[in-house]
Amino acid sequence: MAEGLRQPGTSGFSLVELLVALVFTMVLMAGMANVYKASLSAFYTSGESISSTRRNRMSVDLLVEDLNQAGMFLTDLASAPPVTEAMPVFLILPNMPVTGHGDNDPLATDELYFYQDQPLPFEGTLASGGTQLSAIELVARGTAVATADTSYTLDCGSAAYASQVAIGQVLVFKDAWQALTITSATPSGSSVTVGTLPTATSADLAGITGGGAAAPASQVRHLAGSRVLIIQPAQMVRYRIQMLQLDPGSATGIPCLVRDQGDYNPSAFTATQPQQIIAENVAGFAAYLSTNGGTTWAGWNATDRTKAIYSDYGAGWDTGIRTELDTQLLTSGRPGAATTRIGPAWFRTIPVLVRVDVTTRTATRRSEYAAAPDAVAHRLQTQSLVLVPRHSGLALN
Repeated sequence: MAEGLRQPGTSGFSLVELLVALVFTMVLMAGMANVYKASLSAFYTSGESISSTRRNRMSVDLLVEDLNQAGMFLTDLASAPPVTEAMPVFLILPNMPVTGHGDNDPLATDELYFYQDQPLPFEGTLASGGTQLSAIELVARGTAVATADTSYTLDCGSAAYASQVAIGQVLVFKDAWQALTITSATPSGSSVTVGTLPTATSADLAGITGGGAAAPASQVRHLAGSRVLIIQPAQMVRYRIQMLQLDPGSATGIPCLVRDQGDYNPSAFTATQPQQIIAENVAGFAAYLSTNGGTTWAGWNATDRTKAIYSDYGAGWDTGIRTELDTQLLTSGRPGAATTRIGPAWFRTIPVLVRVDVTTRTATRRSEYAAAPDAVAHRLQTQSLVLVPRHSGLALN
C-alpha cells in the first residue's frame, strides 16, 4: 500500500524524539532538584547554626555581668555577710537531674549559686534635704525621733523607676556613704517618699536619746540634690537548665537556661523574683573552679577529659568540688589561704578562676547533623567563659 504523503508546510516530532527529550528533561530536573535541596538544606542549617551561636554569645555576655557581681557587699563593708555554710557566698551543685526531660533533652545540669547586694538600675536624687535633724542634733536636744527625721523624698526620673522602690531595700547616701533600710515607700509620679523608721512606738521614737532601742536616724544631714543608691540587699542568684513549655508541639518542653533570684535564705534557695529565660534549646550547662590559674579544674577529670560524676551538696560540693579546691591550694593560691573551709564567705578571700561551659543545640533535629545514616540529631555548639569575678579574692577588711 502506498505510504501517505506529508502535507506541505507541516512539521513535528516523532514519538521517539519526544521520549528522548522527556528523558533528558527528567535528568536535568533531577539534577536541579538535588541542587535546590542542597541549597535549601544549607540555608536552614546555616541559619540554625547562627541562631545557636547567638544564643551562646548572649548567655555568656549575661553571665559575665552577673558573675562580676557575685560576692558584692554594699550595705556593710565592715563585717562579713550574713551567710551560712549551707548557703555560702558561692556554690556549685554539679550533675543535678533535669526534671521532666525527654529522650533528646539534657539529663543533668550544674546549678550555679552566688550571693550579691544588687543595686537597682537607677539612682534617686534627694529632692529635699537639710530639714531632718541628725542623730547628733537629736541627742544634743534630747528630742525624740519623729517621722520627719527619717523620711526622704527621692526623684527617680520616671514613674516606672519610682514604683520599683520597696520596703526592705537599702538607701546609700552618696554624700556621706551612709546606709539606711527602707521601712515604708509611697510612690507619686516619678518621685517616691521613703521612711526608715520601723515603728511609731514611743520607745522607738525616743531611742536616739537613750530612752529606748537605737532608732535609725541619720548620722548627718544630707544635702538636697545629692545622689542616692538604692540596693536590694542579700540576694541569691541561681543558674540552671529547666524544661519549659514554650512549644505547643513538644510534650516535654524546651530545655532553657534560666536565672532565678530570691531573698537570701540561710538554709535553702527560694526564688522570689520573676524568672528570666537566658536562652532556649540549651543542651548543657557546666561550671568549674580553679585556684591554680586553670592548671586543673575542680569538677573536671583532665585524664580522660570527662566531667566528674558526683552530685548534690554533700558529695558534689562539700566533698567533691570543695575538696579539689583545697588540694589545689596546697601548692598554689594566695599565701595564708590554704583551704576554702574558712567560712561561708571564702569566695571573697581566695581568688578563684571560674569557667562556665554553655552548650546550645539547634531547634530541629536533622539528618545532616547525625553521624549515622538514616538518623536525625541536633547540632551542638559549646562556648566557654573563663574569668576571675571582680569580687573574688577581695578581702572584706
